[in-house]
Amino acid sequence: MANMTLSIDPKVKERFTHFCDDVGLSASSLITVFMNTVVRENRIPFIIEGSRVPNPETIAAMEEGERIARDPNARSYTDLAELWKDLAR
Repeated sequence: MANMTLSIDPKVKERFTHFCDDVGLSASSLITVFMNTVVRENRIPFIIEGSRVPNPETIAAMEEGERIARDPNARSYTDLAELWKDLAR
C-alpha cells in the first residue's frame, strides 16, 4: 500500500469524517472508492461546475442590453422581416 498526505480544511475534514462514520466507511476507504472509480471510468464520477457568476464580457453584454432596453430611441421590431432587412445593411 502507498500513502498520501492531503491538506484539508479542518471543518471539511470533520464533516467528511462524520459522513464516513454515518455510512460505515473509513475516510481512507471512501477516498479509495473514489480513486478506483476515477481510474475505472477514466473520469471524475460527479459533475464539477464552475461559478454561476457571469464573466466580465457577459456582464458587459447584459448591461448593454439593459441600456438598449431603456433607451426610448432604440429601434424595436414587430416584424421579423424588417429586422433581417436592417441586419443585412
